Order: sequence, then C-alpha cells, then structure tokens
Amino acid sequence: MQNLFDDLRYAFRILLRAPGFATIAILALALGIGANTAIFSAVDAILLRPLPYPDPDRLVMLWGDATFASFPRNNLSPADYVDWRKQNQVFTDVAALRNRSASLTGSGVPEMVIGRTATANLFDVLGVKPMLGRAFSEEEDRNNASVVVIGYGLWQRRFGGDRALVGQPIEMNGEKVVVTGIMPRGFSFPDKAVDFWLPMHFSPKDLANRGSHFLTVVARMKPGITLSRAESEMASIAKRLELAYPETNKRLGAVVVPLREQMVGDTRIALVVLLGAAGCVLLIACANIANLLLARASTRQREMAIRTALGADRSRLVRQMITESLLLSLSGGTLGLMLASLGMRTLQQFVPAGMATSTGLSIDSRVLLFTLGLALATGIAFGLAPALQAAGINLSERLNQGGRSGIARRGKLLRQSLVVSEVALALVLLVGAGLMIQTLLKLRAIDPGFQSANILTMRTNLFAARYRDDVQARAYYASVTERIQALPGVQSVGFSSNLPFTSRGNTYGFEVEGRPEPPHGSATDAMYREVTAHYLRTMQVRLREGRLVGPEDRDNSLRAVVINETFANLYWPGGSPLGKRLRTSAGPEWLTIVGVVRDIRERGLELEMKPAMYIPVTQVKRPDASYLAVRTAGDPLALANAVRQAIWAVNPGQPIYGIRTMDDLAETEVASRHQQMQLLDAFASLALLLASIGIYGVLSYSVTQRTREIGLRMALGATGGDVMRMIVSHGLGLTMTGLAAGAAGAFLLTKMMAKLLYGVAPADPGTYAGVALLLTAVAAMACYLPARRASRVDPMAALRDE
Repeated sequence: MQNLFDDLRYAFRILLRAPGFATIAILALALGIGANTAIFSAVDAILLRPLPYPDPDRLVMLWGDATFASFPRNNLSPADYVDWRKQNQVFTDVAALRNRSASLTGSGVPEMVIGRTATANLFDVLGVKPMLGRAFSEEEDRNNASVVVIGYGLWQRRFGGDRALVGQPIEMNGEKVVVTGIMPRGFSFPDKAVDFWLPMHFSPKDLANRGSHFLTVVARMKPGITLSRAESEMASIAKRLELAYPETNKRLGAVVVPLREQMVGDTRIALVVLLGAAGCVLLIACANIANLLLARASTRQREMAIRTALGADRSRLVRQMITESLLLSLSGGTLGLMLASLGMRTLQQFVPAGMATSTGLSIDSRVLLFTLGLALATGIAFGLAPALQAAGINLSERLNQGGRSGIARRGKLLRQSLVVSEVALALVLLVGAGLMIQTLLKLRAIDPGFQSANILTMRTNLFAARYRDDVQARAYYASVTERIQALPGVQSVGFSSNLPFTSRGNTYGFEVEGRPEPPHGSATDAMYREVTAHYLRTMQVRLREGRLVGPEDRDNSLRAVVINETFANLYWPGGSPLGKRLRTSAGPEWLTIVGVVRDIRERGLELEMKPAMYIPVTQVKRPDASYLAVRTAGDPLALANAVRQAIWAVNPGQPIYGIRTMDDLAETEVASRHQQMQLLDAFASLALLLASIGIYGVLSYSVTQRTREIGLRMALGATGGDVMRMIVSHGLGLTMTGLAAGAAGAFLLTKMMAKLLYGVAPADPGTYAGVALLLTAVAAMACYLPARRASRVDPMAALRDE
C-alpha cells in the first residue's frame, strides 16, 4: 500500500511539472468519458433495465398485419379482439384499450386530458395495482358504469394529491364519474400522455364489428411460452378468421411484439449507433494521449536509466507510468461525470413516450460503476504501450535510443499506427454524420402538400353532454370560426378532425360507384378527414381540379367530398373524377367528388401516400373536428390568447390544449433525426479535430527527432521544397492508410444505421468520397506546419548541435 501511495505522489508531481500536457489530456478524456457515460445512462435506462412490471419479458403487444393497406401494425377490431382472446392457448389473458380524451370541469380552469378506455383486466395483465382504491370491475365494464381510474400525475396537479378523492365523483365531459382508484407514481400505460382509464364497455354492435380497427391490445404470455410459439399461435388464429370472415379479414395477419421492443422502436438503433460513435471519440482521444505519452517517454529516457541503475526493475517502472496514466484517466472521468450530467438533459428526449414517466436519466450507482470501469480501462489502454516503451528491455538499449540515432523503430511504428487508427475512426464518424445530414436535408425537401408558415394550431374537443346533436356542434364550429375570423391579423380559420402529422391512421373503408373491386393490390381504405368550409384554404393546399370544401356545402345540399391526387390516380388514371361518386363505411350516403387536391402528407413525411378524402362537417353525423388551424399575417403565437378568448366567448367551459404553430408540428417529423444528426456531428467534429492534432503531433515530433537527418539532407543539396514534400507525403501516407482501414468500419456502421436513413444509401459513394476529401484536406493542413518548420532547418546549426 505504501508503494501505491509513493507512486501516486510521484505521479502527481510529474504531472504538475507538465501542466499543459496534463490539462489537454484530462480535457480530451473528460469529453470522451463524459459522452460515453451520458449515452450509457440512456442505454441502461431504455434497453437494459427491466420494465416496471412483474415478469416484463412475458408482456407483448398484439397487432393486425395489414401491410397491404400500409399498416404493418394495425389496431384490432372488437370482434377480432374477442376471438383472439378466446381462441388462444398461449396467453394468461389479453386486454384492450382505445384512445379517449375528456374535459375536466367543475373545479378550476377547464382542462382537456388524454386517457384510454380499457377492458377491466388491463391492470391484471400488466400486473400493476392502484396505489389507492381499486381498479374498475368486469361488472362495471359490462354495465358501462360511470367510474374512472386516474394517474398519479393528474391526481397531483388537478386534485392536489387529496387521498379522499377515491370514491368521490369528478366532472368529466360534463358528467359525474366516480374515482375508484389512483395509479402509482411513474405508471402510465401505454404512454406518458395517459392520465385516466375508463371502462371499455363493448356494446352488442361493437362485438359484431370487424370492419373498424381501433383497439390497442396487450397480452401476457403463459410461463414457458416462447415468442415464436405465440407468433405461430396467433398466425393460425388470424388464418382461421380470414377463412371465416373473408369480407373483413382477407389478407389480415397477426403480429406479436415484445413490449420493450414496442416501446423502444428505432431508439435502440439510434442509441447503439451513438454509443459506438462516443466510443470512437474516446478511442481517438486515447490514441492521442498515448502518442503524447510516447513522446514524453523518449524525453524521460535518462530518468528511467537512472532509476534502473539505482535498482528499480522493469515492473516497477511500468507500474509507475501506469499509475500516471490512471491518475490522468480518473481525473478525466471525474470531470466527464459533470459533463455527462449536462448531456443527459439532451438524451432525455430519446426516452420513448411509453417509458418517459418511469425512466429518467441520472447518475446512479450503475452509471458510476460504468464510469469508473471505463476510466480504469482507458488509463490502462493509453498508458500500457508508452509504459512498456519507456521501461525498455535493458539499460544499454534505452541509452542507445536516447542518443543521436533518433527514436526507436518500435516507438515510431507504434505512433504511426495510432495515427492511422485515429484517421480510420474519424472516417467512420464523419461518414455516419454525413449520411444523417443528407437524410435530414432530403426529409426537409419533401413537399408536405401545404404551407405550414404562420399557422396557429390547437385542440378543442367537443364533449357529448353539451353537444348532443349535430346542429349544436355545427353551430359551435360556425360561431368560433366567425369570431376568430374577425380578429385583427387573422387571414383564415378552419377545423379538421386531424391535422397533418397528427395521425398515421384514421382511415375508413370506401366503395367507388361502378367499381365493385379496387385496382389490383390496392388498399380498400382511405384517410378520412372531416373539415369546415375554409380549412383547406387555411392550409393553402393546391387544387388540381374542381373546388375545395366551402360554405356551399350545407346539410341540405349535394353530399360532397374532396379527394387527393393519389385517390384520383388510383381509380381514374388519365381521367377526371369530378362528378363521380363514392361512399364510406361511415354511412350509406353516396358522396359526389367536387374537387381534387395535391397530396397532403397526412401520415408524415416518410410513410407512403394513401388515398384521402375531405368531408364537410356540415354533412356528417356527430362531427368531430377537434383541431383548429388559424392562418395569421404575423407571429401565430401572438394571437393565441385572443383565439382562446374567442372560443371561450362561445363556450366558457371549453377546454383548449395543444397550442403550437404548424411549423413546430412539422418539425416534430424530423426532430429525432435532427437530434441524432447533431450528436453525430458533434462526435465527428471532435474526432476530426483530435485526428488532425494527432497527425500534427506525430509529424512535429518526427521533425524534432530527425533534425540532424534533415540538416544533412539539406547540406547535401536538398531544397526546402524537397523537405516539405517529404514530410507532407509521410503525413498523407498515414492518412491514406487510415482512410482505407476506416472504409470497412464505416460500411459496418452505416449498415447498422440503415433504418435511420431516408433517401440515401448506407454505402453512398458521394458521402464516402466527400469525407475522404475532407479528411485529406485537414490532414494536409495538419502536415503543413511541421513541414514548414522542417524546411527552415539550418543545416549547419543542426549538424553543430549534434
């Protein structure tokens, strides 16, 4: 132990004598270790820790496979859910949920909250019980009882954590509902936005419904049942239902997805890529520090020789230098922890919505152990080779290497190998960053089909207790539109059942008059949007032919529909659909096509286009256009308060939520890619900087060691240009070797990134060529200063010094 304290004390003194070297090394390590620690905290929280349910590996999500309709994971219909639950032999039970929103009134400001209706067995399937009270029962579900289970977050913010709330009624959608239970802190299923759960209550009509798919289904596998067994079982059930109900279940399969996989999605790939990128940065930092230590080791030859002469054996010398390296790495790790805590704020956004309430990124014991282990491994990794090199084989060899003959060949090869590895790792990161930049540019270049600038959006769901008939709902839309349109700075106003990017689904089946069968291989459903008169004009969609939904579309006029060009091209290629008729599964009336608009990216920028139809709210039963869009002349958010007041002038108890601009909503489509690109860009830029420093350092050291050789060459007639070319070609040779080695690593990384890319191939030759040119240019600049210094060596001074 005393020897350890002696080594630490000596190492500390040695580093104090070289504050510049110590500072650079600690900062480089802090960046590398901090980045790895932050990303490990996300990997640990999202991918490694068990989900907060008993036996979470037995929980799965069940989906219908409707790939033919562009829904590879489709919701289930109630009738299919009942059959899947009854016929399977692999699950202990199967539960279902459906989206539901509610207006909380009666105390405080009206608040719109997001929840689910759920079958009574949901909490048993998940294995979670209410913190207070109880869940609703099967009997309450069958009888459609007015009861609710609320989440911990809603209980705290709305009701102040009042424990007496259990058993008491609250006002939801204008009706009294009794709170039976309060869920534990951190629980929210299936995602963080859910604040309450109501009984599902399937009516006889629901139980016969196979055409409408709106149920999210979760199941718990029986002990000993494997995922492949469950998949096979559900595929067999789906096949039986397809044979029994060909009209509704044709081509409809089954998908079984582990709950973690469902929650994590593509986040797993993004985190693995980022962890690899952070690892590359740390390896480059280690290579740079190893090169610095190798250079310092050559200046400590006399010290090592004296210590050897005084009786120190090789193991003691190696141990001393490893101690110095570990002191550096532990210092860098300590600073890296502080940097990691800052990075966790950014990485928190990577936590999937379904895990966000129970998963927080923080520096806990697991993260601390990871950082400690990483710091120790890093210290040994960059310190071992310089320590062995400095300790040498024997005293005479060490003294020979310290003389006029220059550096040892072994040390030279090691330093060059480290530079090659730095360039290779930098290439890997730069290629990944380049592909993500192209992905983002291509996504942003996609035409969404509307103009998002200067649009204010919000949600104003109508609840049935106040708007019991179509006339009242339509009067609400008309009154609110009229009041908002009168506000200064407002250009146009419209309501829709969904805004672009807010739903991947909400489709209805349809039938085209005179076309009993759809074109071969095409879907039989279309995006369904209920809109007010000026909604399409507010969004500034482009009209291909005909007209938009307008004020002329009244309840007693021709039943109208506007379709998108995908719909038109599918059924009337080369012709006009105007005047043709169709009807939807929402009702028996035939709708006449009055207009065709250019495609709007309703489902997002990446998913393929589907047929879409826009129906006037004045011509549908129970209209549900809850999204409001307001086009303004200036800053949309500046009008948010005035728009709220206009709505409350019509209905003082109307909840309003989700206020944001359409630009912000559109940005969510690329937000995850943008964040991934920023992180990869940061890592790649740091790698490029470190690699250029590594090249510069090796060449500078080489020039210093070869001063006599360069002086001799110049004395024999070599010009400054000859010397510059020699040094630059040496540096560029190392760079080219690194580029060749890095190409293979980059190819492996980009294959892993394939799911994160859009519109660009993982092996895009342009990206590889551009990155190679960039690295070559940076390497050339790094070579220039040492080469310039070498070209100015005075031959006589160099020979005289020797």
